[in-house]
Amino acid sequence: MTRLFLIRFAIAVVLALAAAGLIAQSSANAATLRQSVLVNADIVTLGDLFFDAGDLAAQPVFRAPPVGVNGALPAAQALAAARNAGLAIDAEPNFASVSVVRQSVIVDMDRMTNLLRDALGSRMGVATDNVSLTFDGDIKPINADASSSAPVVVSELIYQNGSGRFDAELDIDIGAGDTRIRVQGRAIETIEIPTLARPVDRRDVIHASDIRMSRIERRRLSPMAILDPHELYEMAAKRALRAGEQIATSDVEPPRLIERGQLVTIIFRKPGLTLSARGRALGDGGKGDLVSILNEQSRRTIQGVVTENGTVEVSGSGPVSEVASAIN
Repeated sequence: MTRLFLIRFAIAVVLALAAAGLIAQSSANAATLRQSVLVNADIVTLGDLFFDAGDLAAQPVFRAPPVGVNGALPAAQALAAARNAGLAIDAEPNFASVSVVRQSVIVDMDRMTNLLRDALGSRMGVATDNVSLTFDGDIKPINADASSSAPVVVSELIYQNGSGRFDAELDIDIGAGDTRIRVQGRAIETIEIPTLARPVDRRDVIHASDIRMSRIERRRLSPMAILDPHELYEMAAKRALRAGEQIATSDVEPPRLIERGQLVTIIFRKPGLTLSARGRALGDGGKGDLVSILNEQSRRTIQGVVTENGTVEVSGSGPVSEVASAIN
């Protein structure tokens, strides 16, 4: 009798321990309801709603809200759906509803502009960066399916070369199908040119900081307009220039280092010898220009090359005495 009792007791202990182990294991693997969920498909699964959904994670339970919509799912319904599917629940949540948001991408004017610039650039035969668009009226943003490989596409496009007018239809993937919108406007070819950021007076030197790049309509471009900003660096304005206007090659020149009537220094150099004198410039000149200089003492006119501000250098192929007499 005693032996039989001990055997039964031992079996009971084993069963109790096994049951405790199963309970502990079940508790460790139990799922926990999320308070907020982001989905990017038409169906909400147990894996979307619960942490540790395990093999049941892919089980569909509810239809997702429309794209871009934040829906409220009662927590009791989520728990009931999980239990019906055989999912063990860790504990009752301390919140009444689950926020379920269907992820979306915003199809706004910027996205439509980039898409249409690509399409119109191909139609016009110009680079996309050189296409500028203006729309007829405002375009309201639309939520498109975030999981779509092509949230918005151009389905139809009409372009008039002469006026630049375009008429386009766009298909937007909203998850449960496509919605079509129509946009109209004007597309023009533009070109980027260097312009002045500030007004510049005649003979002022233009520095890199004075230049900004601006876009203008291609057909308004002057044939003589400068396109490379480097051609303007450290050049002087031949006339007063306004900010933002096109700059022609005839509008700038090298800075004048000598002006007509200015007293200048005349330099003559030969190996081992340097002579200098004063004279008056008979014309304007920039660096490297050949100008005439009047030696007011001898009343003789000589020519020299402008080397720096207020200085010209003369050369002579004859004897040094002849050159010296010309500048002295």
